[in-house]
Amino acid sequence: IKRFMHISDCTVQPPFWYSKVDPLATHIQTISKSICMPSSNISVDEIIVRFSGRSTHTVRIKNKPTPEGYKILSLCDAGYTYSFIFTSRIQNQPEVQQVPDLSKVGNEVYHLVSQLP
Repeated sequence: IKRFMHISDCTVQPPFWYSKVDPLATHIQTISKSICMPSSNISVDEIIVRFSGRSTHTVRIKNKPTPEGYKILSLCDAGYTYSFIFTSRIQNQPEVQQVPDLSKVGNEVYHLVSQLP
């Protein structure tokens, strides 16, 4: 039982809201970048991960197949995801550089595209 038990200090705030899944997400992106070599025809895709609980980071977009959940922007090519970034409606990502004259989504797309080889 001790092997599966995890106790976290609730008085210490994590540096970003997705910090519990960040090790897995970083590993997936590292493997994806080593396997996939994107061509010149790439796309930025919006992924909504269904979540209907209480969270200030979820988005709600009506008339979508998944209207409510966590929003992830991904850089894709030929059915493969090269890189992705978690987004929040209330908090900016710490690693995303804020470029003047670009919107929040524009900065996130710029961050994804700047990771291309």
